[in-house]
Amino acid sequence: MSTNRPQNNPGGRKQFEDLSRGPLQALNRVPRPLVVIGLAAFLVAGLLLPGAIGSVFLVILGLFLLWLIALSWPVLPTGSKVMRLIVVVLVFGAAAMRATGRG
Repeated sequence: MSTNRPQNNPGGRKQFEDLSRGPLQALNRVPRPLVVIGLAAFLVAGLLLPGAIGSVFLVILGLFLLWLIALSWPVLPTGSKVMRLIVVVLVFGAAAMRATGRG
């Protein structure tokens, strides 16, 4: 019996990791406190700036977090996966609220 589910594509995973290697190495050269300050700045700017401008900052932050989650996904325990996805959903939810003028 055949199923139409896509097969695991380790080649795609390797390509994703290879493409991410350069940006990760550049990020690794930045002092960690500066990375945390930068992430906090995007969060604060996203929450304090009006409407669509704030939502752009939150979307960028959410995409960055998604990228990091995607890279670490294979080694994360289930609880960590759930918590990180909740954070990303909250960031994108806040972005949507800012963009629609509800937040």
